[in-house]
Amino acid sequence: MNIRQPFYLLYTSLLQQQHARLLCVVFIFLLTAFNFAVLGQSLQKETVTIDLQEETLGNSTEITLDTDWEFYWNALLEPGNFNTKVPFTTVSLDSWTNFPLSDTENLPAFGYATYRLQFSLPEERPHISMYIPKAYAASKIWVNGKLFSEIGRVGKSKAETLHRRFAQTIPLDIHETNFEVVIQVANFYHNKGGISEPIVLGTTQHLQNKKTKRIITDMVFIGSLSFIGLFFLLFFLFYWNKDRAVLYFAILCLSLAYMALSDRYAPFAQIFESVSWILLTTIEYITLFLAGFSASMFFYHIFIKFVPELYKKITTYGFYALCLLAIFLPAPHFTRLVLPFLLLMILNILYATFIIFKAITRQRHESILLLTSMILTSFIFFAHIFIFLGSNGNGIIYVNFGYIIVFLLLSMLLMTRFSDSFKALEEAKVVALAQKKEISEKSQELSNVNLELKENVRQLKNYNAELDSFNHIVSHDLKAPLVAMHSLVSFIEEDLEVPVNKDAESHFNALKGRISKMYSLINGLLEYSRIAQGQKTKVTFSITNLLQEIADTIDPEKKHSIVLPKEDSDIHTSKIEFQHVFLNLMSNAIKHCDKENAQIVISYSKSSNKYIFTIQDNGPGIDPKYHDKVFEMFYQLEESDAAESTGIGLAIVKKIVSANHGKISIESKNSVGTTIKFSWIV
Repeated sequence: MNIRQPFYLLYTSLLQQQHARLLCVVFIFLLTAFNFAVLGQSLQKETVTIDLQEETLGNSTEITLDTDWEFYWNALLEPGNFNTKVPFTTVSLDSWTNFPLSDTENLPAFGYATYRLQFSLPEERPHISMYIPKAYAASKIWVNGKLFSEIGRVGKSKAETLHRRFAQTIPLDIHETNFEVVIQVANFYHNKGGISEPIVLGTTQHLQNKKTKRIITDMVFIGSLSFIGLFFLLFFLFYWNKDRAVLYFAILCLSLAYMALSDRYAPFAQIFESVSWILLTTIEYITLFLAGFSASMFFYHIFIKFVPELYKKITTYGFYALCLLAIFLPAPHFTRLVLPFLLLMILNILYATFIIFKAITRQRHESILLLTSMILTSFIFFAHIFIFLGSNGNGIIYVNFGYIIVFLLLSMLLMTRFSDSFKALEEAKVVALAQKKEISEKSQELSNVNLELKENVRQLKNYNAELDSFNHIVSHDLKAPLVAMHSLVSFIEEDLEVPVNKDAESHFNALKGRISKMYSLINGLLEYSRIAQGQKTKVTFSITNLLQEIADTIDPEKKHSIVLPKEDSDIHTSKIEFQHVFLNLMSNAIKHCDKENAQIVISYSKSSNKYIFTIQDNGPGIDPKYHDKVFEMFYQLEESDAAESTGIGLAIVKKIVSANHGKISIESKNSVGTTIKFSWIV
C-alpha cells in the first residue's frame, strides 16, 4: 500500500462531506426563500370571495354588491394582473373622493382606478344578470376574464379618456359558480369620481322587466312633457302671445323633458360619438338652470300683481350668472353648481308659498290650483326619493305619472287663465260693438253737424263777400259824398262876396269839422273790418327798430320825450298788427296829453314765447271806472269835435291783442298818468 493512499482516502471523504454540506445549505436556503415568498404573497394579498351560495334567488330578488370591493388607485389592471398588486383599500361603492388618501385629505376627483370583486353563486339557480348603474366616468368591465363592454374610452389622462355614462345589464354564465368582476374607471370632468351606486344581481327576467317598465314610464313622461311643452309653445307663438306665463311653462316642460332624456339615455352622446362629454354636461346644466328660471318666471307672471319687479331682476341675473359660470368654469368646478342652484330653488319655493297664501286671501282661483300642484309635487318628490327609489319596480311608474298629473294641473291653470281672458275679450267685444254703434250714431250726428258747419261756412263766405261789398260801398259811396260836401262848403265860402260874420264862419268851420270827423270814423270802421278778417303774415323783426320808426312818425319834430326799451330783441309775429297797436297807443298818449311835452316810457319782459309790454305816459289819467269802457266801440271819455277822436282806436287795439292770445289792461288814476300793459304770444 502506498503510504499516501490513506491520506488520499481521508481527503476524498472530507471533500465529499463538504459538498454534501454545501448542497444542504443551498437546499435549505432555497426552501426558506420559497416559503418566505409564499408567505409574503399570502401576506400581500388577502383575496376575499363573497359567498352567495346560501342566497335564495327568486324571480324578484335583488342582491346588492356594495361591499368588499378591492380598490386600486392610479392603476388600470386587467384580469390576471392582480397577483403582484396590493389593493389601495377595500371599499364600498361610493365616490372615491370620499376615500382617504392621508390623514388630512381624500382622493382627488380627477384620476383613474380599478375595482375588483369575487363572489360565488349556487349551481342550482335561475338565469342571473348583473345590473351596472351609470358612473361619473368612463368605464371598462370584465367578467371572469372576458371583456364585456367599454363605456367611452378609459385612459390615464384627460386627452386619452372619452367620457360616457350609461347603465347596462350583463348576463352571467349559467354554468359558472365563481365570478370575478373587474371594472376600470377614469374620470376627468366631474367633481365626483368612480362608481357611486351599487351593482345589483337579479334574475335576468326580473331585471329585464324592470328595465322595460323604466323605459315605458320614461317614454310616457318624456313624451307627455314634450307634447305639453310643444303645444303651449305653438299656442303662444301663433295664437296667444299676450300671456308670457304660457311661454315660460312651455320652456319648463321642454327643459325637463330634455334633462330626463339626456340623463337616462344620453342620445346625443350616442349620435355624436366623439363630442366632448364636458360640452354635453354643460348643456345639461344650462338646461337645468333654464328649467328653474322658467319655473320662476311662470310663477312671476301668474302672480304679477303680488310679486315685486325686484324678484324678476334677481331671478334673471341669477340665471345669467349660473349659465356664465357653467360655460367658463373648468371641470370639475362647474359640476358643483347644482348645490347653490338647489339652495336658490328652495328659497324660491318658500317665497312662492308665501305669495300663494297671500293670493289666496285675495280670492285668486289661480292660487288654489298652483298651491295644489306644489303640494302634490312635494309629495311625489318625497315618495320618489325616500320610498320608491330603488325599492319598488313599479314605484317609478307611479312617480312619473304623478309628475304628469302635476303638469296637467298647471296646464289647466293656463287654460283657465286663457278662458278668463277669452271671456273678458268676448265681453270687451260686446262693449266694443256697443261703442261702435254709439260711435256710428255719433258719427252720423257729427256728419249732420259737419253739413251744418259747411252750410255755415258757405253762409259766412257769403257774409264776408257782402262785408267786402259793404266795405267797397263805404269806401266809395260814403266817403265820396263827404269829400264832395267838404268841397262844397269850401266853395260856398269862396263864392260869398260879402264877408261873413263870425257866427257864420264858426258854423262853416264846425260843418267842415263834422265832415272830417265822419270821414275819420268811416276810416276807423274800415280798419276794424280789415283787422277782423285779415290773414296774418308773420315775420321776424327788431322791436326797438320798429318802435323807433313809429316814434319818428308821430313826433317828427322831437317835441316829446319817448323812451324806448334799453335791450333789443327780435320777435316773430305779424308786423302790421304789432305796428298798429303801438302806433295807436303812442299817438293816443301824445294826442290826449294835457301838458306841453308828453313823456312816454316803453318797456317789456319776455318768458318763453310770451312778451309783456308796458306803455307809461304823463297824461291826465283815466278814472278807474272807465278802464273797461275805453275799449268799447265808439266810446269816448269827452265829447270832441276833433277829427282824430272816433272811439274806435282802442277797440282795434284790444281786438288785435286778443287775436294774438294776449290780454290788455289799464293802470291809472286821475291827474297821475296812464300805464297800459298788454301780453303778446308768439
